[in-house]
Amino acid sequence: MRDHHTFDAATARHFNRRPGGSRHHAYEDGHGNVCLWCQGRSPRGGAAVSLSALAWLRERDGGKFVRLTNPHGKLDEVLPLDELPEKEPREGSGGAYIFIDPEDLRGPDFVPVGDDVPF
Repeated sequence: MRDHHTFDAATARHFNRRPGGSRHHAYEDGHGNVCLWCQGRSPRGGAAVSLSALAWLRERDGGKFVRLTNPHGKLDEVLPLDELPEKEPREGSGGAYIFIDPEDLRGPDFVPVGDDVPF
């Protein structure tokens, strides 16, 4: 199968309930691309991503994607694995992970304005 630049959710099927021993789910689309779905519940609106699941994903053939969701922050983003922000690892009850905040993906909502701005 050839790599695609997007994950085709319409043709996806669930095929791994705990990739890398994580709490995540993995899906494969009709083109052979794999998407790791990381569901967050943090009130901050972000999602934790297991490092063992990322290692598992890197070993897959085809395109590799990560879906980050959290209903609190209305987060629902699918991005290629190589566009996942690099963050400092943390240790948790489920092993090592990184935490992706919504602003890590699109920047802060408002940038502080300095004194030199003319308006």
